Amino acid sequence: MKRNSKNSIVKKLCLGSAQFGLNYGVNNLRGKIPEEEVFDILNYAVNNGIEFIDTAYDYGDSEKVIGRFIRSSDKGKQLKVVSKLPKRENVYEILTETLNNLGIKKLYGYLVHNFDFFLRNPDIWQIFLKLKNEGKVEKIGFSLYYPEEYYKIENFKFDVLQIPFNIFDQRFSNLLALFKKKGIEVFARSVFLQGLVFKNPNELCGKFSKLKEKLFYINSLSEKFKIPLSAIFLNFVVINENIDKVVIGVDNLANLKTNIDNLKFQNVIRKLYPQLLELKEIDEDIVVPTRW
Repeated sequence: MKRNSKNSIVKKLCLGSAQFGLNYGVNNLRGKIPEEEVFDILNYAVNNGIEFIDTAYDYGDSEKVIGRFIRSSDKGKQLKVVSKLPKRENVYEILTETLNNLGIKKLYGYLVHNFDFFLRNPDIWQIFLKLKNEGKVEKIGFSLYYPEEYYKIENFKFDVLQIPFNIFDQRFSNLLALFKKKGIEVFARSVFLQGLVFKNPNELCGKFSKLKEKLFYINSLSEKFKIPLSAIFLNFVVINENIDKVVIGVDNLANLKTNIDNLKFQNVIRKLYPQLLELKEIDEDIVVPTRW
């Protein structure tokens, strides 16, 4: 990634779409984003250099909303779409439905969404390989939640992984260089820990109270260096050269504009990087949202 090229930095972003089809995120007070506003968001994303969008069969009607945008806009046809298989064995039928929903003939990426389901149904991987060979999917891979899951598939032939990564959740750090060496494309999600990082530290209670001191510290850095809190969390992941794409969800168009603007702070975050690395949290009950 060229540090001085804003366009190349924006291209590292991948727009998440869970909010397009679901009430998603601990700080999401408005619910699912209206379709008209989704179209505004997608238009702005494409016009400003974002090339990728992440969705899933399980994200409500997200695929259908994105598909209506793609059908209605030449700009939409520029989007490279990554989607994910639900806990279903009829892979061919589901992928066909996904492609129809999206109004496209080929996905950029298709991922196993639920790893435990995959372990119970490993034969679906042969179907993934066949779909790739047939040209219906460019790249295949997995959405992981735990680093140990990788060691159960390290001998499989796959192209892409989606993993959680943020200031608090650095569990995959020791594997990133290996992924790069093996040519595995890495999409990092959960940059803002589903919005938990924007909560008032004083409101954190129970198991989350362990984050209070760390979040107070990050807020103090935000004030001291006059950097938005969101810019600190976003750029911590963006500047990692072993991460190829950073998946960000947005609640509205203004939120997307802010995130793109926040990329201008990456050089400041490079200077703060050593301090931020020290803030990792090892308690998986805190950093894995499915365990909340």
